[in-house]
Amino acid sequence: MKKIMCVMLLAAGLSAALSAQNFAVGGDAMPLLKGFTWSDGDKENFLFALAPSFEYHIIPHFSVGATMDLWFGQESSKGIFYFGLAAQGRWYPLSEGLDKLFVGTLLGFNVLSYDGKTKSSEGGMAGLVTGLKAGWKLMFGSIFVEPFMSYIYTKTPRDIPTYNDWQAGLTIGATF
Repeated sequence: MKKIMCVMLLAAGLSAALSAQNFAVGGDAMPLLKGFTWSDGDKENFLFALAPSFEYHIIPHFSVGATMDLWFGQESSKGIFYFGLAAQGRWYPLSEGLDKLFVGTLLGFNVLSYDGKTKSSEGGMAGLVTGLKAGWKLMFGSIFVEPFMSYIYTKTPRDIPTYNDWQAGLTIGATF
């Protein structure tokens, strides 16, 4: 009986703590624009890129979350599928919430399938991704716009526009 009561008290405490926090969901518009720019009807290249993210405010000035990349298309009539998933952490030095200046890190993995194959000798790849990110979250009520710069280090196959090196980003989303 004591164990059940302890578990119930712990669950109640955690749910109260979690409900007091806020979170944000958004999507980076730059990969979508990068994919449309890379697309070329004459070469039969097409890339549609989605980059949703989730961020959870854990304590004043800090948040944790995840970002995902889901890209699909074709290059010279061969199918392309890119998937990336990374955990991210952020520090907001000028705000106790999820706004203003932020500095963050990310660590995850990614996979590129080229014509259904993920081996690097056949055009695909799989590996780790790591990076640093800094930007400014502009709040408009519960809607935000977040311009940022990031440095991402990962494997890069051929000329398919995956992440690597310096990247500009523009996340648009909402806080709850």
